[in-house]
Amino acid sequence: MVKNIPPKQNMLYVDYQNALSDKIGLANGISKRSFLGELKKNQPSLKTIFRSKNKEEYAFLDLPDDQATLRKIKAWAKGQEKNRWENIILLGIGGSALGAIAVRKALTGHCQNLKNRPRFFIIDNIDPDPIAELLSVADPVKSLFIVISKSGGTTEPLALYSIFREKLEEKKVKNLKKHFVFITGPQKNPLRTLAKKEGFDLFDVPPKIGGRFSVLSAVGLLPAVLMKVDTSALLKGAKKMRDLIKKIHPEENPALILACLQYLLDKKKEKGMTVLMPYSSRLFRMGDWYRQLLAESIGKKSTVGPTPITALGTTDQHSQLQLYCEGPANKWFIFFRVLKHKNEIKLGSHLPKELDFLNHKKLNQIIDAALQGTSESLTKNKRPNVTIEIPTIDAESLGMLFMLFEIQIALLGLMYKVNAFSQPGVEEGKKITKKLLSK
Repeated sequence: MVKNIPPKQNMLYVDYQNALSDKIGLANGISKRSFLGELKKNQPSLKTIFRSKNKEEYAFLDLPDDQATLRKIKAWAKGQEKNRWENIILLGIGGSALGAIAVRKALTGHCQNLKNRPRFFIIDNIDPDPIAELLSVADPVKSLFIVISKSGGTTEPLALYSIFREKLEEKKVKNLKKHFVFITGPQKNPLRTLAKKEGFDLFDVPPKIGGRFSVLSAVGLLPAVLMKVDTSALLKGAKKMRDLIKKIHPEENPALILACLQYLLDKKKEKGMTVLMPYSSRLFRMGDWYRQLLAESIGKKSTVGPTPITALGTTDQHSQLQLYCEGPANKWFIFFRVLKHKNEIKLGSHLPKELDFLNHKKLNQIIDAALQGTSESLTKNKRPNVTIEIPTIDAESLGMLFMLFEIQIALLGLMYKVNAFSQPGVEEGKKITKKLLSK
């Protein structure tokens, strides 16, 4: 019998029954027999990932244990308090920014920059207009800049660094080095060379950690510490999920379940698009982080590469659900359901009789009902969907989600027989860009 992962206190719960054929039919859903067979077939892949001799390839698994780096970051951040920065500005792109964006959105709130100091900004593009806008409201002299590039030569963060350094020099700032901290790979590279030449503070990205797997390294931890996020709980959640996945039975293993579903729905049922749809605004940017993780890790062959799509409940019920329910049946859906929101807001009793069912309801109840309605509507239309239940949105739960999806993607790499840790297509584009700008 196929079982969901059992609900446990402070753990994630994966409900995947709406992806099975007894709910949505064999044309679109996975039979229990096929699913059990796929779980059994890929159980050795878990052992491959956790096998000690493969530590370098799967080095992201060790990040939750790296307390030394976290202590170093916290000590450094403590020393920054004397500078009384008004702004902290992260300059990065892709994996150097998306993890921090997801953490910030989930754990610091929508109005953080209105009520707290220092304000925190993340610049992950080189569009000149928002950069000019930021310069009009954030004085570089009162700002700390975090410059992140694993390779140390990525065009966008280095270009942004040049802009803000120039602004500081225009204002005759003498102690430039206190305004910058760099995070880069340990190998010799332009960013590391620059840091040593100028005396900038420097943190390493572990050599075997790719950008999209780096959220639990200094790349994500240093910004999170400066945001006052409970980074110890973040690592604790990741460790808890890693250890669960390593030992739990295949039929209850959340990473194996998600990987097998994704693979079977893509290869056997032609569901080549994965829609990640959290019913929480705070978890929406997790979708952007997961989108890179899936696309850049698995899209390596012309016949291999599920397409990730992000959506937000309830917002996109009113913009995309028509397509999802009655359009091409080439998608499957992952919902996030938050069991306990940080706040509860209750409606009054002022709505007309036709809307009396809303009077005195809590927004938590309404968003929950909307998620259930969407799930049941998709199921009725024979569209496979999975719901991941999250106890509450806190640092520990976020750490669990990061580790769950990273291991799922590592499993998918083995299942699709591609290197989940390379990105040759991205590198080719970088080379062309550099050639064009060098002319």
